[in-house]
Order: sequence, then C-alpha cells, then structure tokens
Amino acid sequence: MRPASPHHSDVFSHLPALLMREMRTEAVEGLLERLVAAGWRPGQLRHRVGAEPSQGNVERDAAHLVELLKSLTGVPCPDSVHAEQVRTRRLDRAVAAASSPRPASPEVRDQRLTQIRAELTGLPRRRPEPEARTRPDCNLCGGEGSYFVTHEVHLCHRCVGVLAAGEARLIQVG
Repeated sequence: MRPASPHHSDVFSHLPALLMREMRTEAVEGLLERLVAAGWRPGQLRHRVGAEPSQGNVERDAAHLVELLKSLTGVPCPDSVHAEQVRTRRLDRAVAAASSPRPASPEVRDQRLTQIRAELTGLPRRRPEPEARTRPDCNLCGGEGSYFVTHEVHLCHRCVGVLAAGEARLIQVG
C-alpha cells in the first residue's frame, strides 16, 4: 500500500481509524487530488466530510463519503463562488455609481439657493439696533457721570477725585 497523500490526512484525520484506513484507496486519493486542483481547500473538504451522518458501519460510511466526494467534483469550490459574488457586487456598485446623479457645482448650488431665498414670502426679522446708552450728568459739575452713587446722584472721575482729596463735601439734603 502506498503512503497516503498529505490531503488524505488533512481531510480524514478526524474520522475513526478504521474508516480512515477504508478511505485510503487510489480512487479516493484521485478524487481528493482533483478536488484540490479544482480549488477546494482540504479544510473545506474536512468540514463537509465531518458533517455527514454515520451510515451504521465502516463500509457504508466509506461508500457514502466516496459518493459525497464525487458529488463535490460537480460543484464549484466555495472560494470561486465567493470571488464571483465579490466581483458581481463590485460591478453592481460601479454601475450604480455611474448612473447616480452628480452633485451640483458650487455656482449652480449658490444660484439655486439665491432663487429659493428670493421666493420666500417673509423676509427674515432683523433685530433692532440697540439704543445708545447715555450716561447721566454729574451732579456736581454737569459733566458725564461715570460713578453711580444713588439713583439721583452720579459723579464724574474728576469730582470723585475732588471728594477723595477732601476739597469738597457732600451735604445731606432732606
């Protein structure tokens, strides 16, 4: 008996020893070589072989697995199916991108926005300009009062300095 191919041990190593020996034939090894040459990976074959239910005895299990391997020769390998799906998706995206509308240029966009704004019925409300605040007159000299003393009394910088120096006094009225 010739030694098993490396694919044989990869595909059937998880099976019971008697079934593994039963699968060591030239026909099975030829099937494995054809499947691997067609693009099947040994791991993919191992998972498919391992997923098959037991048939009751080693001979029936071996015959069932040979039929499974023969049926896989007529099926494209999963890698080629996936590659075809990826190629189809890319082609579909390219076709969709080619047929999708292009965004407007900045000039056209600005022109359209101007047109839409012109068609609006109400103009935007502008906030009124705030009134200029005037400072009250200084109660001592009549200049611009910068310091608030009471509601009725405001003083300017010069008059505050005069009061601080003691040159003037405030008289309490009333």
